[in-house]
Amino acid sequence: AKKIGVLAYLSSELNEDSYIDVGNELADEIAWAFAKLEDDCGFAGDGTSTYGGITGVRAALLNLNTTRANIAGLFVGSGNLWSELVLADFNQVVGRLPQYADTSRAAWFAHKRFYHTVMERLSLAAGGVTAAEIASGQREFRFMGYPVKIAQAMPGVEANDQVCAVLGDLTLGTRFGDRRMTTIALSEHTAFTSDQLAIRGIERFDIVVHDVGNASA
Repeated sequence: AKKIGVLAYLSSELNEDSYIDVGNELADEIAWAFAKLEDDCGFAGDGTSTYGGITGVRAALLNLNTTRANIAGLFVGSGNLWSELVLADFNQVVGRLPQYADTSRAAWFAHKRFYHTVMERLSLAAGGVTAAEIASGQREFRFMGYPVKIAQAMPGVEANDQVCAVLGDLTLGTRFGDRRMTTIALSEHTAFTSDQLAIRGIERFDIVVHDVGNASA
């Protein structure tokens, strides 16, 4: 498990005079930062120290073969731009999802921008959509029969050689270990001479992407 931490300081005056509980606000920000890092490691981790040595789903797929077309679990879309992706590209991805992985937990994982500018665009262009449906929108995102989970660690800007969306049941190919949940501690002694309070957040976790298939299955 990798240990991550945050150490933040606030003056005693700010703590005493602030209308809001600054300590709780900092604790919320620390928890949010930890959650963001978990997502970044799980989806965008490239095995470097930036991600604590964790290799995420996208890199694990691309590491299988430098010739992308040889990767069985990866389909190379039409063109290099998001605007060039067509519905048939996503049909191919669904077709590559193994039957054993087509569970009730299977879902798409994509950046919010990718969902709205590509997936939703293709859904609306397919026809049969009423004006009321367009006006009211849809809060429970779905695409081709599968729920869409918004993962901001997925690409939000188009680029060559990127895994822009993932379809699958993550419980079958990844493991998340949480050895110490977010733990917050406050000390009046660390910065005693400057009359500051120190707030420390610690967490220990690891993510292992153990199975994304290979170059033939």
